[in-house]
Amino acid sequence: MTPPLLHPYCSPSPDGYVRLPLHAFAGLELVHIASGLDPGLADELRGDGLVPDLAGFTEWQRPASPGFAHLTVGWDWYLEPDSGCFRIAWDDVRSNLMGVDRFGTDIGMHATASALACRLATLDWAIAVTRALASGPPPQPIVADKRWSH
Repeated sequence: MTPPLLHPYCSPSPDGYVRLPLHAFAGLELVHIASGLDPGLADELRGDGLVPDLAGFTEWQRPASPGFAHLTVGWDWYLEPDSGCFRIAWDDVRSNLMGVDRFGTDIGMHATASALACRLATLDWAIAVTRALASGPPPQPIVADKRWSH
């Protein structure tokens, strides 16, 4: 962990994370970049016992500005058939953001993702996703080259 005082909140630390105190998450203003469908994700969710109508990805950002570092936030989503609600798949939010506690200590990726998911619950991100999907053909999903495996 890098002490946050050595890396102000306005710039990324050497590990690429932008560290913010948890209380700052509530004020994050994010801008929609892109959303699309991902049939492979729908298959993965079905494998976990869910039956989504649709599934895909969405990417958001807080653009860099004087005193504020560029933040990126993305997650996979699915449309729940019974409720018609968009849900964050596996409650997993990916970001270059790392939350820190009141002592400036990293709270970890899982806790940061949970805190971001709480923030996202206060935003109507589903409208942006719906508009992006309705505005034309969604971006093609990235298909992994089957020759490469791990």
